[in-house]
Amino acid sequence: MRNNNRIAVIIPAFNEERAVQHVIGAIPGWVDDIVVVDNGSTDRTAETAEAHGARVIHEPRRGYGSACLTGIDALDNPDVVVFLDGDFSDYPEEMALLVDPLVKNEADMVIGSRVRGKAEKGALTPQQRFGNRLACTLMNLIWRVRFTDLGPFRAVRFSALAGLGMRDRDYGWTVEMQIRAVRYGLRVIEVPVSYRKRIGASKVSGTVRGVIGAGTKIIGTIIFSGAGALIDTLKSKKSHDILIIFTRYPEPGKTKTRLIPALGEEGAAELQRNMTLHTVSIARQFDKRHPVSIEVHYAGGSADAMRAWIGKGVLYIPQSRGDLGERMANAFRAAFRDGALNAVLVGTDCPDVSAADLQNAFSVLNDHDLVLGPVSDGGYYLVGLRKECLHKAVPALFKGMNWGSGDVLSDTLAVAENSGLSCGVVRTLDDIDRPEDLEILERTREIISVIIPAIDEAENIEAVLKSVCRSTNIEIIVADGGSVDDTRAIAHEYNATVLDSPPGRAIQMNTGARHASGDILLFLHADTLLPSGYDDMVRIACKDSSMACGAFELRIESPVKFLRIIEKTIQFRSKWLHMPFGDQALFMKADVLREAGGFPEIPIMEDYELVKRLKRKGMITIVPAKATTSARRWETVGFLRTTLINQLIIAAYTLGVSPSRLYRWYHRDK
Repeated sequence: MRNNNRIAVIIPAFNEERAVQHVIGAIPGWVDDIVVVDNGSTDRTAETAEAHGARVIHEPRRGYGSACLTGIDALDNPDVVVFLDGDFSDYPEEMALLVDPLVKNEADMVIGSRVRGKAEKGALTPQQRFGNRLACTLMNLIWRVRFTDLGPFRAVRFSALAGLGMRDRDYGWTVEMQIRAVRYGLRVIEVPVSYRKRIGASKVSGTVRGVIGAGTKIIGTIIFSGAGALIDTLKSKKSHDILIIFTRYPEPGKTKTRLIPALGEEGAAELQRNMTLHTVSIARQFDKRHPVSIEVHYAGGSADAMRAWIGKGVLYIPQSRGDLGERMANAFRAAFRDGALNAVLVGTDCPDVSAADLQNAFSVLNDHDLVLGPVSDGGYYLVGLRKECLHKAVPALFKGMNWGSGDVLSDTLAVAENSGLSCGVVRTLDDIDRPEDLEILERTREIISVIIPAIDEAENIEAVLKSVCRSTNIEIIVADGGSVDDTRAIAHEYNATVLDSPPGRAIQMNTGARHASGDILLFLHADTLLPSGYDDMVRIACKDSSMACGAFELRIESPVKFLRIIEKTIQFRSKWLHMPFGDQALFMKADVLREAGGFPEIPIMEDYELVKRLKRKGMITIVPAKATTSARRWETVGFLRTTLINQLIIAAYTLGVSPSRLYRWYHRDK
């Protein structure tokens, strides 16, 4: 251990039998775990490493990055990870130079620079020096950093490393790590290290093929990453304002722990998931009116996991170590270092936070140094600063606070006054932290009326109702068009309101809408399943006043590959042409449907006609979650035939063919 920090060393090795024992022998005694990853050696590298006290892991797939990734997977949650080559060109006894800035919380990653240190004559080949200089110059130009080396001798916090989502499996490993560290806002420093001629021949710099391969991969990684950074910047419409969202990856048992007794581990994680999605959605709505760079600073998980969960268009940055105050202070430092003039940081615990709250916060910063958004229990859900006040405010505002107490707001205001900071306050909200707060959550949830038109759907409707009943503050209305099977009885079992209606999907949906008490209406086909958490997704989407209608992405319940193509086509039509159809579970505010006059009561294409009308009133939102619909018509009529009929019906309707005739055509094959 080093200052109560557990230290692990990873040594990728390929045919290093002569060198590896010297490397292991020179590693300081305070290292807790030495992992040698044998990368398919044909000599006695593995046996030699084991004999000298290392733990040996085998990774037969060749590649420096492959070995490093396998080594990371074998670690038992250390505090710091050191990467060290197995050829004895580095000086392991200098490891403290890399580790100490991490254990003192002065950095998140430390790179040993051979260029700044003492390199033995001939240890760095001309091609290595040229490649290093070119790569570092490119990185410095693109990301405004000051790297001098891609040195493999480096140390990084394990939590930060996990958040980087490393992927490269060969020559691009070191440069990928440096680029991701910069993009994700880690504190990266270089320290001079010594370097000597390696034992044995180099597999990279010692061959023409290795030099070309490594150079191509490294430069390609920089160029492609730079292009990606530019795209991200354009997508996020980066401005002089940065909005920071603090959250945690929703892993059961590790998030919202105070709510686990009331909700269980899965329920608490689901609440965290939905509240984060709500906050990000509000941020995106705000971004449409007041362009900002949106950064999600996360704990747990990885950048890839966060991106898969929340989506693209925002920057994902792992939170630094330390208590909440240290992490917030570091986030503000990074934001202003990236060029922000104003930065606002918001949490994800307040279900009532709105785009207007964010707008008010940035407006306050026009003539105040500091802005706070109080919560009713004595803390705050939002804090914002102007760049010129950074040094006055940090660390004063964030150091020495008892973050679990009810005095955080008053203590912060007192510190601001003593520091000469002018402070503005936006509206007070309730946050959801303890079991007793769950009542607040229920009060803030609008009722969703789920309206299901049905005729003889006993075979499907039970599964559909189960998917609806997974949520709260839901009203279920089944508008029955004259079923003679058990549809009505099954609906009653799930406490649905069953209404008699003349047959016809549009007529049935309008009947349901007239009897609905919810502020939000969701129209669901009787053979379509809603995704988990659909209710919060719908409520979040409906908070955007510019939205006229929403829908889900569509999954067709069949393993047939042809239908995956159909799904992609539907996704394109929905997202880019803004024309979702009824089997995607259309939803909207009740007053929006009333103003539109309800569904046009035509025998077919009622969904198409309504969405076309609503497009004139506002935005069509596609929620990034899939409603799953039955493939029964495709299976009955035929996959290609059904697809052609659907497209012909749309074309014919557009050309003016009457809905009655189209209805007869459509149902001729039933």
